[in-house]
Amino acid sequence: MYATISFSITLLGIFSIFELSKGNQKFSLLKYYILARLIIITAGSGLDYLGFSVYELPLYKEIFKITALLVTVNFFFLIVQKRIPKQVVWIEIFFIAFFIVELIFGIETPIIKAGVLQNKPILFHQIFYGSYVFLGSAALFYNTYYLFIAKKRQVNLYELKIKKWVGFYILSNIILVLISIFFFRSFQNGTLGVYVNTMITVFIHRFLFIFFILIRPKFLDDDKFARPFNQILTKNNGVSFQNFDFLFYANHYYLNQDANMEDLALKLNVSKIELANFLKHEIDENFTELLNKNRIGYLKELLNAKKYESFTIEALSEMSGFNNRRSMYNAFHKHVGLTPTEFIKYLK
Repeated sequence: MYATISFSITLLGIFSIFELSKGNQKFSLLKYYILARLIIITAGSGLDYLGFSVYELPLYKEIFKITALLVTVNFFFLIVQKRIPKQVVWIEIFFIAFFIVELIFGIETPIIKAGVLQNKPILFHQIFYGSYVFLGSAALFYNTYYLFIAKKRQVNLYELKIKKWVGFYILSNIILVLISIFFFRSFQNGTLGVYVNTMITVFIHRFLFIFFILIRPKFLDDDKFARPFNQILTKNNGVSFQNFDFLFYANHYYLNQDANMEDLALKLNVSKIELANFLKHEIDENFTELLNKNRIGYLKELLNAKKYESFTIEALSEMSGFNNRRSMYNAFHKHVGLTPTEFIKYLK
């Protein structure tokens, strides 16, 4: 049965990777992390299938577990806070060094198989696995706090969708972690014997992540901050892709009515010429078109959410970053082919 489930997850993972890459899409930094996690799930499930049906390779589970943990922790911080804090990077470097030491001591993941606890860890291994659980759990709880409590300012529709999407996955993982710890401790204490194989938790976690990716908001596929894989290490005329994404998209600079190239270049700490070259060669848009395209996209989100029932078109236009009604109407008609009023009638 476990071999069949592993094989199914492998196929589902391959399908998800192709779905994520369809249409020769460019990849944002977020998508690279999603792709990395899917590859880990797919490869790990494929090796599990070989282990259940033919031959199990030594230490692959340990290596994949650590890799998956680090990718997932970075993924949480990136998608919730739009960055990976330096403190987290240093903790991960220390954790990797800790893991290398553990490999020297011959670490093996403690598992429950056929109702029997195998690879019971020594005290040093227990400290390592305790830090493993703590790092993953701390990332989950901290980002949950940041997403739902610490970030009290008014959010726009983009952030609301992100909050709903990520919140579902983070809370699901928290519940899964708590249940797993409860069952494992109950098994150790002999108070509960129904937890016959830890692979059950692994399967649930993998299915959960794949499902999470498949239901991602559509606008993530339209993310204009993206670059081909072969350009990931190339120079970009002094403008950092990460800084541009954080300022222009993550912080919605385009919604600022006073947005202009001089101001954006100043905030990015580059010259106006460097910014213009960056937009031309890497984004393939001029500044005005980039502003209007994103403002119209945001305005469409407001109209789709029926905000016109509570606000005038002029008010929604200002929320979207436009200074006046005429410029909004011109841009809307150019990118949508309709006026806002006609678009509203189309929605009805």
